[in-house]
Amino acid sequence: MPQKNKIKYTPIAIDDMDEIFSYISKDNVTSAEILLEKITAGISRLDEFPNMGSVMSDEEYTLVASGYRFIVIQPYLVFYRIIDDTIVIHRILHGRRDYLRELFSTNE
Repeated sequence: MPQKNKIKYTPIAIDDMDEIFSYISKDNVTSAEILLEKITAGISRLDEFPNMGSVMSDEEYTLVASGYRFIVIQPYLVFYRIIDDTIVIHRILHGRRDYLRELFSTNE
């Protein structure tokens, strides 16, 4: 059985979850709750399978710090890095956003 990793959210990732819930709950609170459960369930799979996400190419995107990965939880992208035995969730962004600009617009 694979060793489980810890999952840690950055403050901005928590803000992303809050924004997702606030935006969707304006129209439908139940849908917002279901989506957050879906996102949380997808992220929780990383504790056993941290390498399941796609690696962001630092050749294609020169601004990308090495080690960033992402998983798709439609319609959102969850960006994370593996640091020792911890999965650090950096951002949770809608796939239609300029996620590279959003991901690297602040120094974390």
